[in-house]
Amino acid sequence: MPDLARILDGKQLATAYRDLIARRAAALREAGRPARLDAVLVGADDNAARQYAESQGRTCRELGIEYVLHELASGSLYDDIAGRVLLLNTKDEVSAIMVHMPMPEGVDPYSIQRLIAPEKDVEGVNPANIGNVVYGRSSLAPCTALAVIKMIEHTGIDLRGRVAVVVGASNHVGKPIAVLLMRQDATVISCNKWSPGIESIMRSADVLIAAAGVPGLITAAKVKPGAAVIDVGVNRVKGADGKMRTVGDVDFEPVRAAVGPQGWVSPVPGGVGPMTVSMLLLNVVEAAERAR
Repeated sequence: MPDLARILDGKQLATAYRDLIARRAAALREAGRPARLDAVLVGADDNAARQYAESQGRTCRELGIEYVLHELASGSLYDDIAGRVLLLNTKDEVSAIMVHMPMPEGVDPYSIQRLIAPEKDVEGVNPANIGNVVYGRSSLAPCTALAVIKMIEHTGIDLRGRVAVVVGASNHVGKPIAVLLMRQDATVISCNKWSPGIESIMRSADVLIAAAGVPGLITAAKVKPGAAVIDVGVNRVKGADGKMRTVGDVDFEPVRAAVGPQGWVSPVPGGVGPMTVSMLLLNVVEAAERAR
């Protein structure tokens, strides 16, 4: 059996960050300015959004972060949701704001997200924060992009001059990841599944970030030995047993063998996902510290 790449364990790394977050949250409480996250949830009875909101609340309380969930009726209109966000912007005790998706039919998510005060926008979805990421100003970066950067840092790879390939260019994942890599002096190539010569582009990568949303897109033939492969994809597919399962964009075991013992591969699930949750809460304490 060939030597395999090291697994970039997002759960383990996220746990380490949770300890850091708890210490910083405790310091804020002692200073009389506790970190507080206010989340807006619209019309969710018993679906994934509600489960996520409730899980988020439990995690916040475990780490010493105050959590307030604002539940609006399923028939809420733009003015109802926008009014709640604008009200929360004015409250000094609110450190951070996020709006759970999806929005009701007819309400454009962008039109709501752009209303969140940039200094309280812990998901990094306000266009002002996206722009600040581009310009390299102090800002709250989108959580998934920040998770990817922290995971790369954990490998010990010095990004300066390294070739980093980002497959996928969504507004809140692929694009900000590419920008954050540029800020660390990496040589960044942004491409997608339609890019000509994509296989040779991916094989040139010292760091390969898969964020295309295409299950199994990254195969063993498309990776460079010794590369770090970060899988951001989250796809639901039917397994051989007929049951649905979650997979990434990377064909995990063959790629792990192909990059070899000098390389790294993050799994799905258990990779970027847990780290994204921790980065959201890291942004909450960061926002609270800045406000203080």
